Amino acid sequence: MTMLARRASTSITGNETMLDLDATLRRGRRGDPVRLVQEWLCLHEFEVMIDGRFGSATAQAVADFQGSTGVLPVTGEVDPQTFALLTRPIAEALRRIEPPRGATLGQMVAAYALQHLRNGAREVGGPNRGPWVRLYLHGDQRPGAHAPQAWNAGFVSTMLAQAAAALEVGPPVDFHTNVNRLAEEAIASKKLITGERAIRDVAKITTGSILLLRENGQRNKWHHTGVVTQALPRFVRTLEGNSAYSIDEPPSGHAVVRQMRSYGNLDFIVI
Repeated sequence: MTMLARRASTSITGNETMLDLDATLRRGRRGDPVRLVQEWLCLHEFEVMIDGRFGSATAQAVADFQGSTGVLPVTGEVDPQTFALLTRPIAEALRRIEPPRGATLGQMVAAYALQHLRNGAREVGGPNRGPWVRLYLHGDQRPGAHAPQAWNAGFVSTMLAQAAAALEVGPPVDFHTNVNRLAEEAIASKKLITGERAIRDVAKITTGSILLLRENGQRNKWHHTGVVTQALPRFVRTLEGNSAYSIDEPPSGHAVVRQMRSYGNLDFIVI
C-alpha cells in the first residue's frame, strides 16, 4: 500500500509526500521525519508537541498509538510498519479508484473528494499546516513570516488530477493553488458558467463541477473553491477543503467537509 501511495503521490502532486520510512526513529532523534511523526500522532488524536524532537512524550504517544492498533508491537519506536499505519489515511486517499463503466470525469472528481473526506483530511499544527496541506500545495507550506497559503484550490486541483489519472485522460485544467488562476484558465477555455446562468439552468452544473466563490461579490475575483456533488434548484451540495464561511473573509476551515451553498455569489467550472 505505501509503495502504491508513494508512486501515486509522485504523479499527482509532483513531490514526495513522505509516506515511506527507511530507518527506525527512536528517542533522541530530531528533524523533519520526527516532526512528521508528531503531526500524524496528533491527526490520530495522540496529542504531542510538534517540535521535531523525539522525547519521552513522543515515545509514549507512539506506544499508545501502537497499542491502539491491536497489531503492532508496543515499542515506543517508529519502524516502517508503525509509520505505514500512521500514514495510512493519506495513502488510502491517494489510492486509485477503479472507474465504473461509463464514469464521467466529474463523477470521478466527486468520488475522490469523498475518499479524501472519509480519510479525515485536515490541518494539524496550526492553520494551513500539516501533511494533508503539503499534499494539496505540492509541499508549499510556508513557515515563519510568510502568510500561510490557503489550500482549497490545491485540494480541488488534486481531485481533478487524481480523477484524470484514473480515467487516463488529461486534466481539464492545470494544477493551481490559487483560485483566481483556476478561474482564469476556465474562462480562457470557456468552461466557466456564471451563477446567474447556472440558476436558470441547474442541469448544466453536473456532479464534479467546480464551485467558485466570489470575493466580496466581485464578478472577476474569487477566493474559494470546492467540488459540487449535487446541484439542486436553490442550492448546491459540495465537498470543500479549507472552507470559506463568508464572501469577505479568507478561507479559515481546517478540514475537508461537506457544505451546502445558495447560488448567490457563486460561479462554476463545468467538468
